[in-house]
Amino acid sequence: MVPEPHTNDPALADRVWAGYHPRAAAPALALAAVASLVVWTGRWYLDDLSELADRLGALAVFALAWCIWPALITVYLYRAVTYSYRLTDRALLVDFGFWHRPVPPVWLTEVRSVVARCGWLGVGWVEVRTATRAVRLVGVRRPDELAVRFRAASSGTGPQREPIH
Repeated sequence: MVPEPHTNDPALADRVWAGYHPRAAAPALALAAVASLVVWTGRWYLDDLSELADRLGALAVFALAWCIWPALITVYLYRAVTYSYRLTDRALLVDFGFWHRPVPPVWLTEVRSVVARCGWLGVGWVEVRTATRAVRLVGVRRPDELAVRFRAASSGTGPQREPIH
């Protein structure tokens, strides 16, 4: 078995850098906004929430609606700062940050298929599959375009360097 080259090899030529796009957080933020609005105004039309506000106090119900926001902001900032996807001339290097286990490089010679799904606001995911595993890149803007680049790189037909958008 031939040893694999190191991922910190300066000879790896970058083709594409991508990461978690801010638009990927939009559905969760919209859902949290609606839930917060329901809790803030629910005491006027939801009997159970009105009773809870009478027992605990209106300020406790207000705090309940706000408690989700720090968690959402933390998750969004973590993903936006730490998720990075780097396509080189020989491998796909994925980093999900310090809260996740390291992802071994996906060598382009081992890629069997690349699947992409585009969701709301042009953001979705790309899954790169080998014979033994699949790596899903979440929060990718224009996933179809990124999948085309991955396919071209794995088939050896892509240019040496592509502009990064």
